Amino acid sequence: MKIRVVAKRESYWRYTIVEWIKEVKDILEQEYGVKIEVVEEDCEDELPEVWVDDVFSFKGVPREEGYLIELLKISIEEKLRRIEGK
Repeated sequence: MKIRVVAKRESYWRYTIVEWIKEVKDILEQEYGVKIEVVEEDCEDELPEVWVDDVFSFKGVPREEGYLIELLKISIEEKLRRIEGK
């Protein structure tokens, strides 16, 4: 499963989101039994968009890592439902 962070290359917010995701990646992998790869993609926008494979998760920066985890969990669960066909 890929978590993509799409934002301007030198964006402080892109860096912040990527680092937060790296910090919580192990928790998500253990909880859902999936391997997660964090991928960065360039665009012209300062605020990052975050995708779990083809599922849009959010745009912007959550106030804290706890919100980030919850947003990612919603998207991971949606992706898993699509895979299971439910």
